[in-house]
Amino acid sequence: MFAMHPGLRCGTVGALLLCAACGLNAGAAAAPYTEAQPAHGWNIFRLRPVKANPAEQLAYARQLQQAGRSRAAIRQLRALVSTWPSAPEAAEAQFTYARLLEERQDWSSAFEEYTYLIEHYAGAFPYSEVLDRQFNIAKLIMNRRKARFLFFPGFFSPERAVPLFEKIVAHGPEWSRSDEAQHLIGRAYELSQQYELAVAAYASIQVRYPNSPFAEQAALARAVCLDHLAREAPHNEAALEEAWSAAAQFVQRYPQSDQAPVAVKLRDDLYRRRAQIAFNRATFYDRTARQPRAALMEYQDFIRLFPQSEWTAQAQQRVEALSPHKEKTDGHPKKDA
Repeated sequence: MFAMHPGLRCGTVGALLLCAACGLNAGAAAAPYTEAQPAHGWNIFRLRPVKANPAEQLAYARQLQQAGRSRAAIRQLRALVSTWPSAPEAAEAQFTYARLLEERQDWSSAFEEYTYLIEHYAGAFPYSEVLDRQFNIAKLIMNRRKARFLFFPGFFSPERAVPLFEKIVAHGPEWSRSDEAQHLIGRAYELSQQYELAVAAYASIQVRYPNSPFAEQAALARAVCLDHLAREAPHNEAALEEAWSAAAQFVQRYPQSDQAPVAVKLRDDLYRRRAQIAFNRATFYDRTARQPRAALMEYQDFIRLFPQSEWTAQAQQRVEALSPHKEKTDGHPKKDA
């Protein structure tokens, strides 16, 4: 506190204080205050670091890890990243934090912490190793059953791994195993009987990774999924044709494949089912609706589309029977002038 001179009036004192405040504001505008690290605010739930700087904090966390105190190490690594997110030690702390979660088999949390590492510390960690670790976690989650209890085996939910594989492909489109990750997206959808999504995922492999060995597997898997969709709608000729086309393309593109006999069998089965629907439609117009002109057109189209079917000979006979006879005059064929 300061003593007021008796000769000063209140107005004078107020003016002096106002001038002093203006001077402070002018100085602040000329030299703005900056922090070495971003401010975090007060958060009673945020972990507090034990050491005074990130280098000492990281060394302390390593000591805890080496002593086998993984939980304590996890807490101190989290405190480091939370308090000094821009420090050079933060990337290593985040990587070690994710690895410790993985070692403790906290798969989902470990995957998310690896994702945080990729998105916030690019170039400051072993990139391929992190993607490989995420890939292994995603495969484990894909093949693991959940809600096991005593003798109850639990539920198989491979679709839970789909968003994980999608993140891997998004973060590493040129990574050496991205084609396999994309293939496993399709496989997870197929195993969970979400065939439309599986078809789209398998098609993506053929477009994005045409030279990958997984492109061949995806081509046949796509045909199989399209066949499932066609069986769900047995009278949908467009679905049957798309499935047949996919199987036929596989046979044409990969004639030497070990799976070529499987594709040939699928292609021929789909061909037969398509032919049967077309022949049944022609016989409907012929026998039931009694529309010979429509029946003739259907039989002719059938012969053109399915020349090798088991019903082609019958269709040819009906075409001959339904074809119009030459015009006659007085019981005799009409002669040309």
